[in-house]
Amino acid sequence: MFNIFKKKEPIDKSQYLLSINSSACPQSHACPAVQVCPANALSQRGKKAPRVDLNKCVKCGKCVRYCSYRAIKLVPKSELFSKHKKK
Repeated sequence: MFNIFKKKEPIDKSQYLLSINSSACPQSHACPAVQVCPANALSQRGKKAPRVDLNKCVKCGKCVRYCSYRAIKLVPKSELFSKHKKK
């Protein structure tokens, strides 16, 4: 049986990176997720997909929750780097 009240284990944020999937982003508007980033880690030129400054990103997840297109995700480093190795 599902226990919806079960506490989630805290994640080690140092093992994640913010990833932006530009193919999932419509690139037709000013990205609202840029405005909600408390660390000013997201930037956008014109209406292109936003870019992330990984040195500024605190991995809070606000932009992830705010992007209705699910183009912004916190991805485990191991998953991100394994994709690059396969190519």
